[in-house]
Amino acid sequence: MQRLKIQPTESSFSIDLNIEKGEFIFLGESRPENAPRFFDPVLDWLNDFENLMINSKRNYDLKVIFKLDYFNSTSTKYLVDISKVLKRIGDIDNVNQTVEWYYKEIDEDIEESGRELIEWTGLDIQLIPYD
Repeated sequence: MQRLKIQPTESSFSIDLNIEKGEFIFLGESRPENAPRFFDPVLDWLNDFENLMINSKRNYDLKVIFKLDYFNSTSTKYLVDISKVLKRIGDIDNVNQTVEWYYKEIDEDIEESGRELIEWTGLDIQLIPYD
């Protein structure tokens, strides 16, 4: 399976889903004009990865990092969808997954969004403040 790397734009964050490194990184701001065009390929890729892990015999360590500065309400819906897929991936026996949600100490909205993702999806997320 190929790595999925999406460069940031003025309206979308960067995404780097790197199987070889065992890191999935979501970084920046998200307010894309056409959210389905941006997020649907990411969801398709994650679903394909989930199927790959289900059918794999090898153990796999995965670190997921969210370091988002801002996202609009449409992006929130897709972040929930992404988190649901990540929850299913993390529940696969041979996958050892950690999820880190970084937020600026002064940004209560992003911190609260991380807490809501935990509540809405059951995904085990470590909330990590930074300066």
